[in-house]
Amino acid sequence: MGLRDLFRRSPPSAPPAPTERRFHQDRARMFDLAGTGVLAQLFAMPADERDRAWQESFFDLAWTASVAFAEPQTFIGPDGFPYLRLDLPHPGPFDSQCLGNVAGDCLAHGVGAALFASPDDPPERPQYVLSFGLIDSLVRFDSPWGDPIDIEEASLPDAPGAFDVEERASGRTMIVKEAHEVLVGAPSADFLPPYAARALAAHLEQVWGLEDPRVQLIADMQMRPHRSLVIGRKRGEFPEGAPTDEMARMLLWYLTPLRNVMLMPEDWTPNQMTPLRTLY
Repeated sequence: MGLRDLFRRSPPSAPPAPTERRFHQDRARMFDLAGTGVLAQLFAMPADERDRAWQESFFDLAWTASVAFAEPQTFIGPDGFPYLRLDLPHPGPFDSQCLGNVAGDCLAHGVGAALFASPDDPPERPQYVLSFGLIDSLVRFDSPWGDPIDIEEASLPDAPGAFDVEERASGRTMIVKEAHEVLVGAPSADFLPPYAARALAAHLEQVWGLEDPRVQLIADMQMRPHRSLVIGRKRGEFPEGAPTDEMARMLLWYLTPLRNVMLMPEDWTPNQMTPLRTLY
């Protein structure tokens, strides 16, 4: 396939598999006021001291701890994406909410979620931000680390001699050194569920200006993980000077952790791609 532009997240170390759902839908265990107090203690820890153990504690609490909606409920973050604002409340009565109760609504409306230590904190000072794709991972895979298939594949040793790699801040360029077979097809609903396809299509229409956004799935056993989502626009079709790498990297916001995106190869044509509108 020649030159490939690939944008990916770095793989985390996988936690042990839970014996029951961690991010459940049991409302009897939601709206936990005790969890709110512990979450406030976590938020008091300086950001540079928040290690993996801090993250695990955060996720154990954030799903069910009682929080309050802001007014307005959503805002546009510094990254340009929409977020539902969830605040730790001031002392006194408040209408209790929790992340687990609204996660499905976030996915239905194409928004992430941002948790704040106080209703008084400005939008640029969230304590933790959850992208659309991260919320999707919590709901579907019961994990903040992504699809177990991707986690397993990302942990495999690199295929020796398969690619020349140029690392950049926003991603990597991979050049195929030896020809090898890949599988190409339409993304399944497991890889790109309808609500994610709808949100991604809206972004490509409104931000990229595509009238008929298209995607395809490529499975390359030499890649880590193997599957990548191909976006139906070639690098050569972007205006000169456009922040192409950054624009492509931002699409990861819609995908679960460890998922990859790549631009359409120069030798492909749009009729080889799947219209996103057929996936939702």
